[in-house]
Formats: sequence, C-alpha cells, structure tokens
Amino acid sequence: MGKKTKDARALAKAMTKKVEKSSLPPPPPPPSEELGSLKPLKEQSLPGSGFKILNNEGYDDGGVADLTLLIDLDDSVQRRKRGEHEYFQALKADLLPRAVKGPMASQTRREQKVSLAQLLFAEEEEGKDKSPSEIYQEPNLDDQDESVLKERAESLSQARSALRLSLLLREAACTSLSLSELCKRRLASYGKAGAEDALRCADKSLEIAGPGFWDSDDIAREV
Repeated sequence: MGKKTKDARALAKAMTKKVEKSSLPPPPPPPSEELGSLKPLKEQSLPGSGFKILNNEGYDDGGVADLTLLIDLDDSVQRRKRGEHEYFQALKADLLPRAVKGPMASQTRREQKVSLAQLLFAEEEEGKDKSPSEIYQEPNLDDQDESVLKERAESLSQARSALRLSLLLREAACTSLSLSELCKRRLASYGKAGAEDALRCADKSLEIAGPGFWDSDDIAREV
C-alpha cells in the first residue's frame, strides 16, 4: 500500500515537470537569419525621419536589433544548444544559469538579463563627461570635481557587477562587452595608471569574441 502511494507521488511529481510540446513557443530563427541591425526595417520604429537609410530603401533601427541579439532575452542560444524540450524542462525546473544569491536571487533569468542591460547601457547623467567615447582623452585626476570621481567609481563598480552577472548567466557576448566596458571605465577612473589593467581586459574581451577557447576562471579574476 505504501509503495503504491510512493509511486503515485513520484508519477505526479514527474507530470508537473513534463513539458507539453503543443504549448511551446515557435523555435528561434536559424543564426543565418539573425542579422541584427544589418537587416533594414520596412517601416519606421520611431517617429521622425532620422533613421532613414541614405541612398537605399528602408530604415535603420539605431542598433536596437544588435542589442537584442547581444542580451539574448529569449535564450535563443540556449534553446539551440539544449533543444526545445530540454530547454523548457530546465526553465520550468529553474535549472538554467542565473544568480541564486544576493539581491537578484528572487529575479528570473530574463529579469536578471534586463538588469544586466541596465548596468551596461544606463543613460549618462547630466553631470558626466559627454565627450565621444571613441576618442580617449587623458583625464586630469588631480583637477577633477569630487562628484565626478565618485560617478566614475560607481560606473567602474557597475562594470564589475555586469561582468560578474554575465559569468553567472553564462552569456559569452555579454561577458566580452562587460570586459570592454571595464577597460574604458578603468581608463576614465585611473588614467595612465590603470592602462595595464585596462589593456588586459581588452585582450580578454577580444579572446572571448574570437574563435578559440577561453578560461572563465581567468576572466573571473577581473571581477
């Protein structure tokens, strides 16, 4: 009698983990079709004509599609690697990589990715330096306002947090971008004194973006 009850409980537990294939969303498009912002829009996504492609048909989305691929909110990469059924089983059982300790522990994997995007792409505040990010200018750290130095220190801390979260989520693209941001923000905070650390982060960012293998433990040291 007791054995039958136990078997019934095990069967009921297994049924709760079972994924109904008919309820699954459509599979993600193949990588060859995920062109990001290289694929022009047929209609404007924003009012105005600022995103009209010159000498061609269509509109530019301003890089939104590239960011969508980078953050991968729909877990397209995980779904391809694991397969639809295994992925949704892991999602239902909360077995996909995410932060399980600290202030983000209560957030879902998707919500943590949104938080990661906010760390990396937060709007610049009015008090921050608005010089073009492509041009590096050596900061005079001895003649900087204390509030500016504080903002740069917070920005650097955000880049470290983004790197830590990227590693926890196992998102290689975000890890590479976090290292790139860490490079820029170290230069802004320390100038030439932080150049060696900044270049090391840049090298690791390129290593992840390349075709070879990379060591996550080595990357984690930058946190």
